[in-house]
Amino acid sequence: MAAVGRERLRIGLLLTGIVLLAFQLRSPLVALAPVAAEAQRGWAITPAAFGLLTTVPLLCFGLATPVAPWLARRIGLEGAIELCIGGIVVATVLRSIDGFGVAVASVVLLGLAITIGNVLVPAVIRRDVPARGRGAATSVYSVAINVGTVITSVVTVPLAALLGWRVAVAAWSVGGIVAAVVWLVVLRRARTQARLAPPLAAPAARVPFRPDRLAVIIAVTFTAQSVSYYGVTTWLPTLLADERGYSPAVAGSASAVFQLGGIVGAVVVPLLRLRFRPRTVIALIGVLWVSLPVVLLVAPEHFVLGSITGGIAQGGGFTAVFTIIAEVGGDARRTTALSAFVQTCSYLVAAAAPPLVGALHQLAGNWTVPMLVVLGSTATFLVFGVLAATLASRRAPA
Repeated sequence: MAAVGRERLRIGLLLTGIVLLAFQLRSPLVALAPVAAEAQRGWAITPAAFGLLTTVPLLCFGLATPVAPWLARRIGLEGAIELCIGGIVVATVLRSIDGFGVAVASVVLLGLAITIGNVLVPAVIRRDVPARGRGAATSVYSVAINVGTVITSVVTVPLAALLGWRVAVAAWSVGGIVAAVVWLVVLRRARTQARLAPPLAAPAARVPFRPDRLAVIIAVTFTAQSVSYYGVTTWLPTLLADERGYSPAVAGSASAVFQLGGIVGAVVVPLLRLRFRPRTVIALIGVLWVSLPVVLLVAPEHFVLGSITGGIAQGGGFTAVFTIIAEVGGDARRTTALSAFVQTCSYLVAAAAPPLVGALHQLAGNWTVPMLVVLGSTATFLVFGVLAATLASRRAPA
């Protein structure tokens, strides 16, 4: 019984650390959006210049992913995550200091730090969570990202009204300090267990990671997921204002519904996987993803329904893909390498999605062509996601 209690405590502490880390992997990025007008006036910059503060971190997600496996090899998973959290806290505070140049440098650091967390969480789940619980742990991670995004969007504006936009944006660093304390405990326990563990007979030979067919298919699936997500998130309010004449408040509510739907999707996917095959679950997610651009093309007056189904799909798709990565990665090192490969491909392409959708809208003079692009990306997720789940189920290790 004592061993069972210690194991539950270990898993509980680990999940707490993952939740707190997940809050930090999106909240600092989202915090600026609700106070965009005030920040632009404070820095005396144009909207295009302000856009750099969201585009640069996304580029880092793609370009800097090889740093995470290298760092994990040098200082361990927990140590790398501590460095990730520290970078996020420092960057979040520095970004609020006077000077747009400091802000740009800060978001580069922020992007690098968040990239490390993005890549390493699946490896931690693979290494430290029993096989049966990996889907649930990935769901907890995805839910925490969405909850953190919603909380940040809701709380930043009233906080800015009370304390000013700079303090409101920097205030999200407090959560990072709490997360760092929890991960210090996780790190100390991991080092203690490593000292107590019996020595291995001989270290395993290090085999370089080479993407195979399944890795490429997973990368295509997550690329389609990311292109769909960032393309919709960036332009949905503008589309509804243009096509339906909705006020900014009403059009913005669609984005809130879209993000809240992600929480539902992240929770439901592990439950569905208990009863259905992974390929059936990801096929359902793909159909829900496809429904969003179809609704916006054919019946935009029903945008709430499309936002709900698309929101469920974006949360469920994220959870499904990272569950596959955790299941088929092998050991923690190869899981880290697979996660890095998938995210490098995905975010480099996804960084082009918002400007591409905007440029197509400007060229076409309507939203039909941009939404056809989103329809293509969601359909790609459906096809390649089913293929990835099918191949993964045939060779997922214990």
